[in-house]
Amino acid sequence: MQIAAWIVQARTRGELRASWVTGRVRILCLGDSNTYGLWVERGETYPSQLETLWNERIDSLKLEVLNLGFPGTNSSRLVRDLPHLLETLAPDVLILMIGVNDFWTTPFSSGEGARRPTPGFLERHSKLYRAYVLIRRGRDARKPEIIPDPAAQGLDREDRMRVGDQEFDVSFYKRQGGHAGIGKELHSNLERLIAEARKRGTKVYLMSYPGSIDYYALTNPIIRSVAQRTRTPLIDLASAFAPSCPRPACPRMFFLDHHPTPAGYRLVAETLLARLAGELAR
Repeated sequence: MQIAAWIVQARTRGELRASWVTGRVRILCLGDSNTYGLWVERGETYPSQLETLWNERIDSLKLEVLNLGFPGTNSSRLVRDLPHLLETLAPDVLILMIGVNDFWTTPFSSGEGARRPTPGFLERHSKLYRAYVLIRRGRDARKPEIIPDPAAQGLDREDRMRVGDQEFDVSFYKRQGGHAGIGKELHSNLERLIAEARKRGTKVYLMSYPGSIDYYALTNPIIRSVAQRTRTPLIDLASAFAPSCPRPACPRMFFLDHHPTPAGYRLVAETLLARLAGELAR
């Protein structure tokens, strides 16, 4: 096992890949409440439905899909946290749907975004033990624990999210002022997220939001532009939803605030399945 782990490490620039260790391709889904699944049960979110549909229909390759989306997340917080998330969970694929909250939340500066426990002797020196940690963290990421801010008032919150032995700051604060410069900031942050994933050998996909009103209408063109400029695969959910929702009012697919319903998340999962099946299950 130690020799096998050494070979894996040598072939992946020093990092164990989840697919080598677990036999499953690990997909990490990051974003905001549209990924988290506001108003729906955990099993109705698009990451959960994607994993279920894929593993029912495709025998050649199995997936594990981790949902670490959280309401209020903006792109600057992901820029801060993504290096440690990739290091902690070692996903094979990263799916990003982020940006709509940039228009109403304060951006974060770079800095420590997680409380990292000091690695023990085995984690520092044993590749076999690190493989065990990788599997365990994938399991723990399925059920992140939210530590709410007891003093939260209004829209400002200082919540934390615990994933196994790792803890991440998921706080957010209401932005003051107008929208000047936000599009440029979001464009830059998306490019930084893509570059970070590629640097670590993680295949990355951008997704537009299924909604197309209000802040969604401002965010989706930026996501499409970054995908084109960086040659990043784009899953255009707004286009996928258009035939079913020709008008903004679409109660079967969207709640009143335009978060997806269970049926909406089913369409997201089906859209992802159709796209990824041709690219991952080869």
